[in-house]
Amino acid sequence: MKEKLHSAALVFILCITLFGSATAAEVYSFAVVPQISALEIHKYWTPFLKELSAELNVTFQLKTYPSIPDFEEDLLKGGPDFAYMNPYHAVMAHKAQYKPIIKDKTNLIGCLVAAKSSGFNSVKDLDGKLIVFPSPNAFAASLYMRALLAEKEKIQFSKKYVKTHQNVYRSVAMGMSAAGGGVQNTLDKEEPAFKDKLTILYETPGFASHPIAANDRVSSKFSTDVQKAILRIAADPKNRDMFKNVKIPNPVEADYKKDYLPLSQLGLEKYVEIEKE
Repeated sequence: MKEKLHSAALVFILCITLFGSATAAEVYSFAVVPQISALEIHKYWTPFLKELSAELNVTFQLKTYPSIPDFEEDLLKGGPDFAYMNPYHAVMAHKAQYKPIIKDKTNLIGCLVAAKSSGFNSVKDLDGKLIVFPSPNAFAASLYMRALLAEKEKIQFSKKYVKTHQNVYRSVAMGMSAAGGGVQNTLDKEEPAFKDKLTILYETPGFASHPIAANDRVSSKFSTDVQKAILRIAADPKNRDMFKNVKIPNPVEADYKKDYLPLSQLGLEKYVEIEKE
């Protein structure tokens, strides 16, 4: 009897080894560009990924990074299965086989902020000054902003990268820099009392917002399943705050050619910097 039970157990283990558990969920990595601290990324994205995992009966594992350059390095290697990235990352990552599937319907607008107490009233007042940015390739907050300041506004400035949008705003508010690049949706997340210390001197034209993109190694069917699941979850009013927290309050389908290919025609290549901090 014991021998039969032992043999049955071996057969069961062999089946699990060869074919996997019938109840084990598939696991997919989900990376988020670190515009904010890792602690806040976990706070806002964990409920979203938990809900999405339950909807699709799989497991999405959140992947965070100490800096945007670290995120970019992994993205360009094709590391994560899914990633939430900035619009120009979608152009860069397209070559690394990523396809955008979801974005917010509201366009992304970059903003250049200064302290209200600084006395700066125009972007021209920043000529020759220090301007901080979250990272070289943060699209609206840095990449596009730097190009516009240099080529359209014709001002010269020194630059410094301080890793996150939060660090930008605090550097400016504390008088450590003349101005800083951010985006409206991260500025809006600041406490009203702190935000009131800052003034917007300049804004970029709007472009398609940050997408969620899928690596091409993920099946087309499952990518579509994820896209549809996100739209289903967003349709439930009880999830409204959750989508606001991940800065996709009104998700819609994303299309690379329509939404992100035009960014490749802005001539921003000379401002792209790939670095490892």
